[in-house]
Amino acid sequence: MTAPLPLPESFALTFRGYDRAQVDERIDELLAELRLLTVDRDAAVAEAGHLARQLERARADNAELSARADRLCRTPADPAAVGDRVRHLLDLAHAEADGIVATARERAAAIVRDAEEAADRRTADARARAYRIVDDARRRAGRPAAIERRTADRLRRIDAFLADAESLLDEQTPLRAVA
Repeated sequence: MTAPLPLPESFALTFRGYDRAQVDERIDELLAELRLLTVDRDAAVAEAGHLARQLERARADNAELSARADRLCRTPADPAAVGDRVRHLLDLAHAEADGIVATARERAAAIVRDAEEAADRRTADARARAYRIVDDARRRAGRPAAIERRTADRLRRIDAFLADAESLLDEQTPLRAVA
């Protein structure tokens, strides 16, 4: 994210108020910054969507692997049909297969859990960043209105000053004519 543009202390005064080109330039800078912030926010939201899709794919893969492991475990060879030695080897193979399936399930559950946590963190980070960007944009959008109010106030004071100056000049003009 780019650093916010510094606000000028004040704009150059001209005969009828502030220098319009300076004010227009500053408003253009603020609008450009707002566009950049919007693009950043949209990218963060897109990344959160991508992570959610990855999480769904991981869940689907996990469900498919679990179903496959269950199918393989339900159809073991019948130990009664084979000799003692083969039966013993088959029992060892079943025990090892059960251990492998249990380990695979634990690992798959851990992977899904980690993916969900990472997706949740990234989604929360993206959401918080988007809120910060929007809040910053709203705050910045209010600045031109504040500048406009200050400018209007200063113009009223200048108009009052000029009116006072004109009345003083009008009062002095008859005195000069008499002297």
